[in-house]
Amino acid sequence: MYRSASTALSATEVVSTAGFDRAIAPAGATWRRVQAAFGVAINAALEAALRIERDPQAALHEFRRAIRHARAIVAACHALLAPQGRLELNATLRQVTRMTGAMRDRDALPAALAELPVEGAAAEARASLEARLLVERLRARQPLLRLRKLAVAAAKLSLLPARLETLLPPRVSTVDLGKGLKRLAKRAHKAVRSARLDPVEVEPAHAARKRLRTLANALSLLAKERTRTGKPARRAAKLSRRLGATLDYQRLAKRAGIGVQGAMQAGSGELLALLEREAIARRPRLLARADRLLARGRLKELQ
Repeated sequence: MYRSASTALSATEVVSTAGFDRAIAPAGATWRRVQAAFGVAINAALEAALRIERDPQAALHEFRRAIRHARAIVAACHALLAPQGRLELNATLRQVTRMTGAMRDRDALPAALAELPVEGAAAEARASLEARLLVERLRARQPLLRLRKLAVAAAKLSLLPARLETLLPPRVSTVDLGKGLKRLAKRAHKAVRSARLDPVEVEPAHAARKRLRTLANALSLLAKERTRTGKPARRAAKLSRRLGATLDYQRLAKRAGIGVQGAMQAGSGELLALLEREAIARRPRLLARADRLLARGRLKELQ
């Protein structure tokens, strides 16, 4: 929608319009910072997609990490984006994430199993489970399958920076971003407290982990310079990774103990107990630490 240079846009109109005339409303430094961060995230994903056949595990990890960064930026700008445009961005980013979810699990579960402490009684079952996971990963790696999937994803992603450019209000300020980051902190805190009610349950823990990770990414990418959010962002990221490890241990526990044709493997009970202990014993402490971190109100200075 175009207007004459003498017609001012109200705050409500700025948020609700689908596009902006830069001659009327020149973009500010905060707008450029958000756009640059989003562009860097998308470019990192596109570059990782090109390397997928040369270095599958590392490239996939970088691809998904870049998508998480892009999603965190959109989440931080939630209130600034028109609902329909926001839904378009999130739908594309979510779809791309889901396209690579199974590939991620095939890479991550063997790595998580390798991190387990070695215990003699569970050694045979652990070796058997590791072998099955690696065989499944190799069987799933059809020639160029990953490349084709990521090529489709890249085509979708390449359109997003221009779309965000039309959606984000040109005069977005650091105060606006501060409010968005505070919203993410509140959502993370709510999710963590919900997970603490029953730490054994997977879904609440998974939601808490995602909220923490989104907050950590948004803080590291968008918090204005010279704030003291660096340390909280790093701590939130670390807690998110550790919570993710407990979730991987629970996924592994579902696979442990059942071998070929359903036969029980020697030491499967010990392996199952080890996996459950590593997952469930750690999680309450991690959630308690996250709760304390998010209760400190360190985001007030963002405005």
